[in-house]
Amino acid sequence: MSIETPTDQQSFHPRIKMIPARKADPELRRAYRRTTELWGATGSPPMAMQIVQCFGNRPHYVEPVALGYHYTGWCGTLPRTVRESVAVLVSRYNDCFY
Repeated sequence: MSIETPTDQQSFHPRIKMIPARKADPELRRAYRRTTELWGATGSPPMAMQIVQCFGNRPHYVEPVALGYHYTGWCGTLPRTVRESVAVLVSRYNDCFY
């Protein structure tokens, strides 16, 4: 497994247009706010928002994705170390940086 990084000749161009909260329409801003409240996220902007912003082009997906991420990643009885280990293994299997 290798992680490619941009060289001087290359630059990173995301394939999905991210919509920050300050540029979001009212429906998307509401979804971002509810996600932030669900996760108890803090900061400006909350790091949690960076995860769900890729769904900003489909505002009706933001909350279900955030809810799923919340329940699979942060709720339940498994210790955080176990949840983090599972996330690392899944990201490695999918050849995705975690």
